[in-house]
Amino acid sequence: MARRAQIIPPRPDLRRKAVNHTRGFDFKLSPAMVQKLEQVVHKARDSFTADIAARLVAMRTALREASDGEADAGQALHAIYRDSLEIKGAGGTIGFDLLTAIGKSLNDFVSGLQELDPRRVDIIDLHIDALYVVLADNITGRGGPTEAAVLKAFSAVREKFKDD
Repeated sequence: MARRAQIIPPRPDLRRKAVNHTRGFDFKLSPAMVQKLEQVVHKARDSFTADIAARLVAMRTALREASDGEADAGQALHAIYRDSLEIKGAGGTIGFDLLTAIGKSLNDFVSGLQELDPRRVDIIDLHIDALYVVLADNITGRGGPTEAAVLKAFSAVREKFKDD
């Protein structure tokens, strides 16, 4: 027989540790505090998008240099891995869930790769193009049916060509 859940209030000493009444937040945020926090997030959004744009430029440059033989493919792939991981993590923070999904797809694709061939270059290039489109068109959230189809295609491509 299932027992009912029991809600146990926090002990006063734990509550004091969790809530700093002089500088911190209370457990229940007032509408004014929620609005203030939302403003902070919106102000930070511009710096996030500028950082993501810079990472896209760096990934594109690394890919071009590696595919032209001007740079080591392993180092370029590591840079793309690192930047796509950052984009994957930052996208949802600023409301660009699609950036997170495409960043994850790219990150999963380049993870463990040491060499580039023309097909892999094209796949990485398409991921970067898609990230540019999401950022340039300001597509927030998960997008619509077109974006879902793109994500599904990236998943199929990743599975098919990752280990070629």
